[in-house]
Amino acid sequence: MTRTRLSQYWHPVAVAAEVGDGPVRASLLGGHVALFRSGGELRAFNDVCLHRGAALSLGTVRDGRIVCPYHGWEYDASGACVRIPALPPDRPIPTRARAVTYHVAEAYGLVWVALEDPVAPIPGMPGDVHLDPAYNGEVFSVLDWATSAGRSTENSMDVSHFPFVHANLLGDPEHPEQEPYALHEREWGLEFRVEDQFWRSSDGSFETRIDYDYVQWFPFTMHLRFADGDRITVVTVIASPTEARRTRVFRVVHRNHPADRDQFVREYLHILEQDRIVVESVRPEEIPADLRAELHIKVPDLASIAYRRWLATVDTMGLAEV
Repeated sequence: MTRTRLSQYWHPVAVAAEVGDGPVRASLLGGHVALFRSGGELRAFNDVCLHRGAALSLGTVRDGRIVCPYHGWEYDASGACVRIPALPPDRPIPTRARAVTYHVAEAYGLVWVALEDPVAPIPGMPGDVHLDPAYNGEVFSVLDWATSAGRSTENSMDVSHFPFVHANLLGDPEHPEQEPYALHEREWGLEFRVEDQFWRSSDGSFETRIDYDYVQWFPFTMHLRFADGDRITVVTVIASPTEARRTRVFRVVHRNHPADRDQFVREYLHILEQDRIVVESVRPEEIPADLRAELHIKVPDLASIAYRRWLATVDTMGLAEV
């Protein structure tokens, strides 16, 4: 199997609506990216001016060019330096005067960046709900967690923690047994369904049973689909590896039905805080490379074991070590 690098995959780095006329700094894989729009089009540069290393994100955007805050060097949308104010007008600009640029795209209300030529597309959305006019979508949460992107993603696919971390909300502590489920391994990720799961609102006013469809795209995207009759909700969780042992987690929701947004966000954030406390306590922060380093139970850990096997084929560049 060909070994890939995390820098060859797309990762979300910002909410698209937050990138306007001025440059915005984002973090990815231990470095920084300057995001801006040139003629309305997204651009992503290494956040370093090649002259004296100043952060381009501290500068301005003028006529579609990003201007360094230190000595005023101007870079066009391609990364070429087109103006050095300290040079006389008749002096040519060195050909090496070019900023490092990255692949950038917009999807699901997020800005995605690939630091190298991508080996896979931006993770897909189940049923292409983002293109279906019957669905409304929004980014509803952006949180920084002090853990690796691998641990964060694994938490999103783990059902057996529900009766303990989310007791009487997502799981019944009196009935913690995990029923077997069928795992489907795809070229791009994993799919599985967990049926008849307990769910109760945080105020105790509503209780039901839900079937969850999990769709996981490598490396760090998890979609969770559940339905109440024809009312379908798809929650997307993407862990972006910002730096060593630190992850920015973006969450997007698509629904084909009206909902009380404030209540949904309030309850979801309550559950996420329960998760965060436990996941940030896990040591090591990185997923161990050797499957034998941690004990596994065949049924509840089935998806996690498959995910770890795939993750072991990736050079995580020291940031989400496996």
